Order: sequence, then structure tokens, then C-alpha cells
Amino acid sequence: SDTEFWDKMQAEWEEMARRNWISENQEALGQVTISTIEKGYYFHTENPFKDWPGAFEEGLKKMKEGDLPVTILYLEAAILQEPNDAEAWQFLGITQAENENEQAAIVALQR
Repeated sequence: SDTEFWDKMQAEWEEMARRNWISENQEALGQVTISTIEKGYYFHTENPFKDWPGAFEEGLKKMKEGDLPVTILYLEAAILQEPNDAEAWQFLGITQAENENEQAAIVALQR
């Protein structure tokens, strides 16, 4: 049944995450990296906004427009520029949750 299939997929996904298989392979492909600032959050390595002045404000603007992927990039850039910005971490967590990336949302909100 569909429920059994998705339950099995979820169990496999959790097992891969537990073994760090996912993060290791994604890092090998250059898709994500572990920040030296926050070991639990995986930032995009190909972020075109990483040096963008006013990244936080741009992120809030994109959030209001409903552009979640671009919002995440701007907020990640803001955090890389100012790692202790609690408000940026909060908005990043909220945006990740809205984008259905619960693990990233939890890590960001805990931060």
C-alpha cells in the first residue's frame, strides 16, 4: 500500500541521515557544506548572495513575496555574515519549515 511504501522510505531516509550518508555524498558533489560556525546546519555552497550587503532585509522582502528558495539563500548569507543574529536564525527556521525542510528548520530554530 502507499502508506507502507512511504513509511519504508521514511525509515530508509532516517537511517541514511543517522549514518551521515546523505551529508557525505552531498558534500562530495559540492551541494552542501558544514559551516564552521554551526555544525548542525548545512549551508548552500553555491550561494550567490553570500557577500550581499543587506542580505537579511532582502530575505525578508523575498519572504513576503513567497519566494522561499531565494529567501533561504538570503537568510543563509545574512547568517554567514553575522553568525549570532538570532532573528536571522529564527526567520531561516520558519522559512525552512514553510519549505517543508523540517530538519533544517529545527536546527535553525534551536540556534
